[in-house]
Amino acid sequence: MSRNTRFRVLLGLVQTFMAAVFGGFGVWQRSQILNQSLWGDQTLWDSTARFHVWPWPLKFAVITNLPAFLGSNLLLVPIRLLWPTAPEAMDLAVLPLVFLLWYWLGGRLKGKTHSNAFLALFTAACTVGALLPLGYVGYVPYGVMVWIVGAILTRDQLPQRGTVHAPGLTEKH
Repeated sequence: MSRNTRFRVLLGLVQTFMAAVFGGFGVWQRSQILNQSLWGDQTLWDSTARFHVWPWPLKFAVITNLPAFLGSNLLLVPIRLLWPTAPEAMDLAVLPLVFLLWYWLGGRLKGKTHSNAFLALFTAACTVGALLPLGYVGYVPYGVMVWIVGAILTRDQLPQRGTVHAPGLTEKH
């Protein structure tokens, strides 16, 4: 296995593990909060609290893996329409997409001299977003901005339009 492939696989596995741990712990915290009784036999699940309770570990997992999170939610829309009372554990369907996302991103980081610094800065930005009081779902647009900046920082430098690059030859059209 080449060094680049090992990096890609390891990055995918580590990020999938982190998504499972932080996301799972966040979902567990959310369930603990929303299972508290409200009136009679009702719980906070039966109130609007279900739209307002998002523990920081869950926010961190979502921000860190936002493209995979959005992709899995698009895939789960038909299932949720047919089965509205489906358990939230179905959200674990995001984990294979998390691995694919970070495996792909590991390939994009190949050959970048500051890939470890980028990953540390990216993780720090995601942690800040999970801890900031951004409202009930403000962490989602924050995550979009983090991913846009990350995409800009990891993009390959493309040749200018109209420039032909060949060994020893450069000409404008």
